[in-house]
Amino acid sequence: MTIKTILFKTQIIVGLSAAAINFAQNTNINNDKDFKLNSNYFPIDNNFAKAGVETKDGYLIAGQNFVEEDNTQHNSAIIKIDKTGKLMKKTTLGENKDYKKESFMKTVYSINNNRFIQLGSKKIDDRAYLWLREINDNLDVLQDKLIESVSASVTQDPMVFNIKDGFYVISDSGFYRDLELNVTFISNDLQKIDNHVISYIEPPFDFYNKYDFSASLVNNKLYIITNGVDERDKENIYATKYKTYILEYDLSTHKITKHKKISESDFLSRKVIVHKDLIYVAGIKYTDELTAKKINIRNATVKVFNMNFEKVKEFNYIPSPDKGKFTEMLYDAAIVNDELHMVGEMHQTGTSSVYLKFDLNGKLLEDRLLKYGSTYAENRLLKIVPLKNNDLMLLGKGEGWRVIVK
Repeated sequence: MTIKTILFKTQIIVGLSAAAINFAQNTNINNDKDFKLNSNYFPIDNNFAKAGVETKDGYLIAGQNFVEEDNTQHNSAIIKIDKTGKLMKKTTLGENKDYKKESFMKTVYSINNNRFIQLGSKKIDDRAYLWLREINDNLDVLQDKLIESVSASVTQDPMVFNIKDGFYVISDSGFYRDLELNVTFISNDLQKIDNHVISYIEPPFDFYNKYDFSASLVNNKLYIITNGVDERDKENIYATKYKTYILEYDLSTHKITKHKKISESDFLSRKVIVHKDLIYVAGIKYTDELTAKKINIRNATVKVFNMNFEKVKEFNYIPSPDKGKFTEMLYDAAIVNDELHMVGEMHQTGTSSVYLKFDLNGKLLEDRLLKYGSTYAENRLLKIVPLKNNDLMLLGKGEGWRVIVK
């Protein structure tokens, strides 16, 4: 897929253009009456929620929030809310006043023993390193450390996988030209750090560029997807035609044991999930069909592979005619209770959030388009957080931070 990447502060928006069909919705006509929680926080601006965890009496939510306080320009925040959505506490974080010293902290994760951490990056002398904070469920800081042995970029949020003795962090390297992923083990007491890298410019890969990654951990092996540029365009050497690659990485040997290209440039992968010996790769597929504004329509698509990376099936989301034609962007997916849930955005007039649910055979069970704010207001769902009792938290943007529990 040929895409144009625009860096808008710290949010990457990939090749999306508004189509012409008027699909102006508002809260009164949204299909959201059955949601257990549906709240918004912070001013509209360029703010969005993108990470969350469940606590014994509520939720911790983290994300992007641009605000100036005490002569400091913050870009991140974390809040504590109760089960009804009432805001209990707020902490602003991150700094982007000085590019050479900027820092970001837009995440929160659950680790072993009912503990919580945040992961971000902080620059020293113009080099970005992995920044870690341990917090309790009242947002009090228990540990705050900069891991200078791990150069990390948080243009894309790190992924965390808990194991018995600690957890693994998968993150983009801060050395962009090296096209590397960090695979970092951190012990439960946060004192032992062991970092390894996967390079996409060394065999078996030879990328000119890469975009995005996702990982899934099964039986001490990581299954990682990324979108790589593996050849130069003869007519335009700056063209970025991304193809999806998958690899298997053995955590005991720190070696790539299998790899394969699984798509051409008509597909952009966003999430990989390994479930019951099948690999689900969710993304968007470019079509030849055009909107009224002559924009190519992109559809949310799922490619399913066996553990040998052989394709088993493929299914996608094509909206019913009453919803009109629009181009889609997918941001996250999760399998809960043997159902595949996906979130993203659609473009018509402004943007609307999209929530989709499929059975594992590809049958569409539910689709919802949600719009909050004015006709041209930005809406997108960025993250799915599985909760207790098969509930889901959906996080994103819609009149500020949008937090939904369904």
